[in-house]
Amino acid sequence: MELPRFVPEDLRQLARFVPARGWDAIEWKPLLGSLKSVSWRFVSGSGVGRLREALAALDPGVALAEKLDGLRPLSAVDGPRVRKRCGDDLLRLYFAQWLNEDGLFLDLRSQRFAMDGRALVFAPNGLWVQLRPTFREGMADIYRGFYSGDEALLERALLATGMLRKGLPDAARDELFGLLRQHFGISQSRQRFAIDSFKASFDELFDFFLAHDYTLHSDFVWVGFYLITLYLTLEEGGQAHDVRAICEEVLLPG
Repeated sequence: MELPRFVPEDLRQLARFVPARGWDAIEWKPLLGSLKSVSWRFVSGSGVGRLREALAALDPGVALAEKLDGLRPLSAVDGPRVRKRCGDDLLRLYFAQWLNEDGLFLDLRSQRFAMDGRALVFAPNGLWVQLRPTFREGMADIYRGFYSGDEALLERALLATGMLRKGLPDAARDELFGLLRQHFGISQSRQRFAIDSFKASFDELFDFFLAHDYTLHSDFVWVGFYLITLYLTLEEGGQAHDVRAICEEVLLPG
């Protein structure tokens, strides 16, 4: 699919990770509308301050700032222990945003982060989107169900997001669950992130959706973009993370 001319380069860079055939599984009309909205927010900065305040109120594990001027860039951070701590904090931010009904900042690339002493600082840009409540809550429940081992919750969440359809044959259902387990990673307590591995699992998911005649809402594309930026930054850090423990800390409070 050729993106409209109004789409900024930052979004085009993320779109290149979506397999060309994958666009055929997406509802075009809602996607076009959301592309216009997000492109305008990126150019104008509309809503960034308000959403930044809403996210800060959730205590996402990082400091929120308008700019990173004078701070140490994340790319300049040395030492595996510090890089691991930064990656853990980034994962807390990633999970915390699923709780924010006001919207979700999509761009978690390393240039949006810096260090202020020991604190990780996030300066979000205008690449943000407000997902449908059912989809956003479904995504949070997918993580809750997967990392807690609650198969019933996971199935309900997959239905809510449209990734699982009622009446899907058992063999196809088993295939989908296998693809998702592969995507989430086998070693959940020491997971390393590689964008090539993510892209491969993303391609396989789209192959599955196309093979079974899915038509997905545009929210699915934005989640893909969000995950891409997460993987890019965690791959740069090069550390293993206890994703299960961080997910439970943020999404499954005791």
